[in-house]
Amino acid sequence: MPLDGFTDWLRAVERDLDPVCQLRHWMGHEPNEWQVETFTTPSPEVALRVGRQSGKTSVLAARAVKELHIPDSLTLCIAPAERQAKIIAREIGQQLRHTELTITRSTLTELEMSNGARCIALPSTSDTIRGFPSVSLICLDECAFLADDENLISSIVPMLTTSGQIYFSSTPAGRNGYFAKLFLEAKSDDGIHRIVVRGTDIPRLANKVARMRRTLSEVKFRQEILVELLSQGTAFFPMSLIEKATSDKQAIQLSI
Repeated sequence: MPLDGFTDWLRAVERDLDPVCQLRHWMGHEPNEWQVETFTTPSPEVALRVGRQSGKTSVLAARAVKELHIPDSLTLCIAPAERQAKIIAREIGQQLRHTELTITRSTLTELEMSNGARCIALPSTSDTIRGFPSVSLICLDECAFLADDENLISSIVPMLTTSGQIYFSSTPAGRNGYFAKLFLEAKSDDGIHRIVVRGTDIPRLANKVARMRRTLSEVKFRQEILVELLSQGTAFFPMSLIEKATSDKQAIQLSI
């Protein structure tokens, strides 16, 4: 075997043994620690609260590529809109170029491998989202922005296999909805692996974060970059707290 071929073989073996090398090879750059954690967690449910442009779509795509190596597996990638679903499908297709898998059928939203594994990207508004049998992986991207999210989630979770895994990933959008509850009503024994990533935690985003700090309002910056769960996405205090703090009684006047 020529030396170059032997080196390539050793690198392939390294990727098979080391998920970090695998993730680096598929994404094309050094992964952040949180991406490695996301990629390798065995938890059946994973909740990702991640700032804009931090790389959540890339790591979800890599997780889908990993699943596509399992013969006859079925992965669903769901986003609020068709455009977003196509973005993650495109990212999966690009990462597949760095694998030895063979694509036998490809559309803008569906990929089928020679081993029988499939990946389907769908908008959450699709009427065909129900009824998929034996889904082994579900990736919900921008989960906080899904319309009628609780009904959607309750309809797709039963499609998971016993060992199936589901990812809830998003930038926050207020304190209402299923995604917010994953963090606001967290319990230590609920089996959900929660990962919170602020834009300020990622060194490569320093210049972009500085620009966002200059251009966004403080509330938007806290939501989009610092991933804070603000009431209705705009208010600093919950409306219930404001209501409790108000009174229709006449103010008490103090004489000095």
